[in-house]
Amino acid sequence: MKFLRNIGIKAPLTMSILALFYLFMLIYQAEKVAITDDARFYMSAAKSYSSYFENCGLSMKCFDQATIDRYWKENNEHPPFAKLLMASGYFVFHKKLKMLDEIRALRIGISLFAVVLLLFIFSFTRRAFSFNAAVFASLFFIFLPRTFFHARVATLDFAVAGTSFIFVYCYWRGFSSKFWAWMTGIAFGIALATKLNAPFMVLPVLIHFIYVKRHELGKRPVKTIFAPQFVSMLLFSLPLFFMMWPWLWHLTIKRFGDYVAFHMHHYGILMYYLGKIYSTPRPPWHGPLVMMLLTTPVITLLFASVSPMLYKWKEEKDNFSPMLLVILSAVVSISALMFLPAPYYSGVKLFQPFFPFLAVMAGYGLYTVLKNATVLPERYRFAPAVFMFIPVIFSMIDLRHDHLSYYNEMAGGTKGASMYGNEQHYYDLFYRDMTDFFNQECAKKVCKVSFEPNAKEYDPSSGILKRAGYLTNNFRFSRAGNADYFVLTHEYRWRQYPSILRNSAKLRQVYTMKRQGVPMFTVFKLDE
Repeated sequence: MKFLRNIGIKAPLTMSILALFYLFMLIYQAEKVAITDDARFYMSAAKSYSSYFENCGLSMKCFDQATIDRYWKENNEHPPFAKLLMASGYFVFHKKLKMLDEIRALRIGISLFAVVLLLFIFSFTRRAFSFNAAVFASLFFIFLPRTFFHARVATLDFAVAGTSFIFVYCYWRGFSSKFWAWMTGIAFGIALATKLNAPFMVLPVLIHFIYVKRHELGKRPVKTIFAPQFVSMLLFSLPLFFMMWPWLWHLTIKRFGDYVAFHMHHYGILMYYLGKIYSTPRPPWHGPLVMMLLTTPVITLLFASVSPMLYKWKEEKDNFSPMLLVILSAVVSISALMFLPAPYYSGVKLFQPFFPFLAVMAGYGLYTVLKNATVLPERYRFAPAVFMFIPVIFSMIDLRHDHLSYYNEMAGGTKGASMYGNEQHYYDLFYRDMTDFFNQECAKKVCKVSFEPNAKEYDPSSGILKRAGYLTNNFRFSRAGNADYFVLTHEYRWRQYPSILRNSAKLRQVYTMKRQGVPMFTVFKLDE
């Protein structure tokens, strides 16, 4: 390692190894990851975006309202950046190279962006703290089971985590680099074009800037506040946001107002939390915090929590206060969901921007603890870090590809969380195990299948799986009363679930999928 350090390739080589390892994990058996219920909206929109660029070329018809309405109307309540990532993967890997089926191609853009985010996490932590802390932060991020799941599916939540972190990164680097200062506005514009929770990241940046520049603000307030980062945001962010979203090119005021109004008056989301079902009113303020504590590996929580106590705050001003920025960003990311009147799900889906910052804190915490562990020989002082990740790795292997069911040891795993009244899964997932069962069961016959307690999501999900060649065409979605098979997904947030479960007691079970002893779904054969 000393030789690599002397020739200046230690950090790039390490980053490359981590990136390749993460990419391998993300794409390995990606076809086995369940279909989420909202992916159908984003997948369809991404395919439409791909057709827009393919059919329009650079002609003037690309700017016509009729053309834009045709290709950009679908899922117009959400900005386009994440769907553009999906569209890129679909166009390159499915339509042109024909390397991937439709599902994996629509997902791979998000996974590739996850690798980009990992590189930014490494770079920030190395520059702010140390090389070893950067390695540990990267590993803590890779081994976040629920975040890992979101990095493998065609949804928006991982993308906004990435764009939010990159914006904060550019802002911080902008104190010492004109290039990154001017990139701040670009990064923020892309974050705005990802999801509505991105604008909240301005708050930690402003607080941090006021703290770092408090003396200059007192002496030269106007000159100081017009720092290159903020000038860049004023010049580039909103124009880039509108430029990236053709849907807003016509009827701009109305459509932008509709976008904001949709999220201001978002329909209620059911959540089963500590034994109660919530929608309107939504769960208590502490819901996101508790879910974060129960679904994040204990080792990550431990080292993230000690990092502020071990940090040398007096020396922070020499490096533009990176720890303060990380803590502020993490707090705002989760607090926005805790205290603002927005719905949230039975998980950590809507505050994914919190987790890159948590990984940075955990990486610094582990680095500092091991650095000060003088009982160990200096040469091997960081070797114990290898063993820190073993529990979460085994949990991820145990859950296979269903990491939305992950709960940590404090929760007692998936089984303990279910016993104490938390949902063991959400998203109305069409699991790969379900696909495999019906492929085998319906190999030589047509199977009409009904679902409860939320049947409506499984018809479009099964269509996606059929088009990609994962699910037999003999599978037919059916309404209750006209089915050969009945699938009960064990989701407590639906009030009718207990009565459906009781009424199913006498039916003939033919298959049950369990994770850590908890049933996720049960298939019943309906006798004639």
